[in-house]
Amino acid sequence: MATTSIWKVTQRIDKVVNYATDEEKTKNEYADVNMNQFYSVRDLLMYATNPDKTEKQFYTTAINCKLETAVDEMQFIKKIKGKEGGILAFHGYQSFKSGEVTPEIAHEIGVRLAEEMWGDRFQVVVSTHLNTENIHNHFVLNSVSFKDGFKYYSNLANTALLRRTSDELCEEYGLSVLPEKTCRSGINFENFYRKSMKESDYYKFAKEDLDYAIEHAYALSDMNCILKSMGYSYYYRADKLRIRDKYHKRNIRVERAFGEEYSLYRIKQRILSHNLVNYEDIIPYRIPPAKKYTTKRSFKKIYKPKGIIALYYYYKHLLGLYPKYNQSFRLTPEMRAGIRKMDMYSEQIRFMCKYKLETLSRINDVKNEKKEELQKYLNCRNRLYYKRKNLKEDDDKELITKQIIAVTSELEKIRKELKMCDVIYDNSIKMRENLREMEEKEHPKEHENEKTKTGKYVR
Repeated sequence: MATTSIWKVTQRIDKVVNYATDEEKTKNEYADVNMNQFYSVRDLLMYATNPDKTEKQFYTTAINCKLETAVDEMQFIKKIKGKEGGILAFHGYQSFKSGEVTPEIAHEIGVRLAEEMWGDRFQVVVSTHLNTENIHNHFVLNSVSFKDGFKYYSNLANTALLRRTSDELCEEYGLSVLPEKTCRSGINFENFYRKSMKESDYYKFAKEDLDYAIEHAYALSDMNCILKSMGYSYYYRADKLRIRDKYHKRNIRVERAFGEEYSLYRIKQRILSHNLVNYEDIIPYRIPPAKKYTTKRSFKKIYKPKGIIALYYYYKHLLGLYPKYNQSFRLTPEMRAGIRKMDMYSEQIRFMCKYKLETLSRINDVKNEKKEELQKYLNCRNRLYYKRKNLKEDDDKELITKQIIAVTSELEKIRKELKMCDVIYDNSIKMRENLREMEEKEHPKEHENEKTKTGKYVR
């Protein structure tokens, strides 16, 4: 059994608790420590890796950095990504039940937890403290990702994922797990975990690929080969299957993530239940040749994209985002990412064609119209709320509630269109800049001639 939690660490805290060197406090319970009282990442790491608590740093591991230079490396990532302000780091812990785990196993579980939660994007230092009755792990997590420069977002969904991953690892090692229940604040973390799984592309695509492997396999070993050919690694522990693709460090425990239908017993039954088929290689994604059509009829004048709409089409062409033919073929993660990007641009192009957004000023006009429309619907909904409040009959209240739901649905559509206007406006400017830079690289001499004495372009 292990409990988990995580705090943010910010700059310029007035008081510093020098817990690492206070011999009296080393006898206290871990919960007595105020995790939010550190000046900097260096203070936090000095506390977490204190030799008096880790048996001379024997149970200390650095992930994506070196332990000796962890602070400097974290600060370097912040500097090159331009994210030196705000939250410095996150400080987490994982505390085990007294007498249930050895220091070696506790540290091993802590390292695996950090790898699965943050190892593919963040720098983490893991240390196991032995100074209390409950052996516990500390995690010092850099707030800025070395991979993409984004900051770690500590929300309820990530907290639920941390708790669930910790429980899954404890089960693998034969440790007890606390039953999930609603906390005092009324939050049910299980609901947030399920929601995050539904919205996760990693879990969604892994489930699709696993279904494909089961459907096209004639034995369990053949299913393993198909998974391997699609870029997944797999292993079995305690008669349960875990899979992971090469782009993530998080293991997916398929039975717990997808339900009892994906237990090892049910997977074997599903393989044996369908007709035996020959092994099928994963056919690469390809675009069929265009068909030629001839006609004697005359066509009406086709609308020709102009302005920003034409810019979007050209940018989409440069990115190589083509129509989604042959969806029956298995797509690689790179192809899936390209399709998601294509869908995003396609949706924006449809929106621009609908409102004929050919200039930036036209985008602002549509945005102002949508703001006025939004305010009208908000006023309408407020009147409905007030009307329902004064009603006494349940039937009348139910009728008003249906009207409120309908108005809320329209509000969501308008807010989505407002957001789309902002995205298209920003993307249009970025696209023009990217295309200009590309032209400068391809034709440097022509652009040098266009520059004035001050170094500006003549347009």
